[in-house]
Amino acid sequence: MKEDEDGVPGSRPGGEPKAKAPARSEVNFPPVLNGIDYLDNVADHLRFGQPTPRNLKYAVLHLQAAAEVLLKARLVQEHWSLVFKDPGIAKRDRFEAGDFDSCTTTGAIGRLRDIASVPIGDKPAKSLAVLAKWRNRLQHYGLKAPGPAVEVCAAQVLDFLVTFVHDELLPALPGQDSAAVADDLESVGMKVRGIRSYMDTRLKRLAEELKGVQGRTVMCPVCEQWAMVIGGGTSPLDCRFCHTTWAGPSEALTDYFDAFAWRDGNVQECPDCHQHTLLVDGAGTALAPEEHLTLCFCCGTEFSAIAQCSDCLNTYVATGDDDLGMCGDCADTRYAKF
Repeated sequence: MKEDEDGVPGSRPGGEPKAKAPARSEVNFPPVLNGIDYLDNVADHLRFGQPTPRNLKYAVLHLQAAAEVLLKARLVQEHWSLVFKDPGIAKRDRFEAGDFDSCTTTGAIGRLRDIASVPIGDKPAKSLAVLAKWRNRLQHYGLKAPGPAVEVCAAQVLDFLVTFVHDELLPALPGQDSAAVADDLESVGMKVRGIRSYMDTRLKRLAEELKGVQGRTVMCPVCEQWAMVIGGGTSPLDCRFCHTTWAGPSEALTDYFDAFAWRDGNVQECPDCHQHTLLVDGAGTALAPEEHLTLCFCCGTEFSAIAQCSDCLNTYVATGDDDLGMCGDCADTRYAKF
């Protein structure tokens, strides 16, 4: 059979010409462009306000994929062996073939900070860790979490990664790649600004709602917004912004203490409600965010001076210079005979 110039068999006389086979497509996503493509997809899932559970599911999956790709791309800029789980056994041929176990997201953050001197703050590091945990649950066990909490965490990580690409990855790319990445990044950035505007609108609305309770509103340990109102007794409490719920003040205080241990506070029994929910010298409020206050997460009482009774070891409200070093009950018992 006669072939045409492209090597495709020609048609028989009187027959229909045979169509050329379509050109085969190629999947080609270099690391940084791959990560930005994930970011663009995540921004689409989040930017329309009130994302559906399915949108949040794929936002978590794709955002975690973006974080891994982009953080490790920066490690490669420092040295290719740093992306290996154990850099001590790294081999170049395995790296080039993509045939190796890589470090975790937490490991990548640690190496970027300690080896590459990349400034990654505690807040984005925490959000990245939470995101990685949620992604693992989704992949292996299924995830049940408040939608707004997932939305806030995803928005924070997305915002961080856009800045990370711009500051840490873009400058090292060759000219042509840099131009392509910059265009795609600008598109994602516009969507992120829309998401940030939506979040800001929610925060402004929430500020009006919390006007009368700023003195007992503390920072939420999940979304880190001033939106967790304490002082409702032993009832469950929640964050008014991300809607994470705790079974009671004790559980909320445990998470708060773990998240903000830098405040160097300690937990004791409250002199008023007698619950073990008094955070001594460790609570900031929306009214006094920089202070280290003594605040009960159960009854919401703020104490200016707390001491420990030398007899019964319970906490009590100190009375100043004439304080006896004992609570009222112990003082009455000891000095009753006088």
